[in-house]
Amino acid sequence: MMHLTPEQLTVVRQYAALLDTMEEGFAYVVESFHHYERTQGDAVLADLFTALGRIHDVNERLLSRFFAENAAIMAEIRRFSAVADEAWKLDGKLQDANGKQQLVETRLAPAFEAWKASMLTHLRPYVEQ
Repeated sequence: MMHLTPEQLTVVRQYAALLDTMEEGFAYVVESFHHYERTQGDAVLADLFTALGRIHDVNERLLSRFFAENAAIMAEIRRFSAVADEAWKLDGKLQDANGKQQLVETRLAPAFEAWKASMLTHLRPYVEQ
């Protein structure tokens, strides 16, 4: 395991917390397709798009520097592009409720959840320090 500074550990812990929050957000959005009392689905989805951009930025600017020698984490950073690709499939489809629901439920949310689980497996030793 690589040695990280206290500041780097703080970044990694905040990153992991953001991933957990995003997973909760995806769960809310998916529920909003079936439970109409969940009226903030579109707003949460917009926040998730913003968060995906932040994850990309942190991956590129910070984590890729912190973990440059960790092949497994670097592979997960590269694999994040598959999640971003799924998000881009929603471009121009946000007004199509059925298309949006299908893409979020069957593509974007599962892609994010699988990537998150794998990434956190590698980050867990740092988060739990």
